[in-house]
Amino acid sequence: ITDESVQAYGPAGDAYLHSGMYTFELGDADNRTPVQARFSYVWQKQGNEWKISHHHSSVRPPTPVSQEEMTKTAQENFKKWNDSLQTKDPKKVAALYSSGELSFLPTVSPAHITDTANTEQYFVNFVLKNPFGTITDESVQPFGSDAYLHSGQYTFELGDAGARTPVEARFSYMWTKSGDEWKIAHHHSSVRPE
Repeated sequence: ITDESVQAYGPAGDAYLHSGMYTFELGDADNRTPVQARFSYVWQKQGNEWKISHHHSSVRPPTPVSQEEMTKTAQENFKKWNDSLQTKDPKKVAALYSSGELSFLPTVSPAHITDTANTEQYFVNFVLKNPFGTITDESVQPFGSDAYLHSGQYTFELGDAGARTPVEARFSYMWTKSGDEWKIAHHHSSVRPE
């Protein structure tokens, strides 16, 4: 129980309403999933025993996420994605993309990529360009608490130290929450027209 209230009823206090919030952990011991819920119990005294005469439980609706919180999440996720490029490990970059439904329209490929294997293959060559991205303009549109569209413009520095070339591009990412992890469900990047 994480929050509760108790209200007594009946002339002799022989009934009470116990309501509030609780968290259940469901699943096997090594793979538990917390579920936050609301509860209402009406207990009635029958003889010398307390019995439940009513029980209502419902999953707690998600708490709306503020624009400020979602913008912070979007910036953190972009940093995670940009940092994964610095590892030069295409598997680490591809792991940030959804393994289910995916629509990836990369900057320097004519392909429409819809799976993890081809996402990883795209980044095999891209990470060799030593990319580092900096967002120069952005907008974040939340869709509930488990999805958002992050769009705008970024500049990538490409090439070896001392001979870096800036490339200005436009981007849109749709990030969705899968369990406790954010994944990229859509990524479209294109060189900014002159």
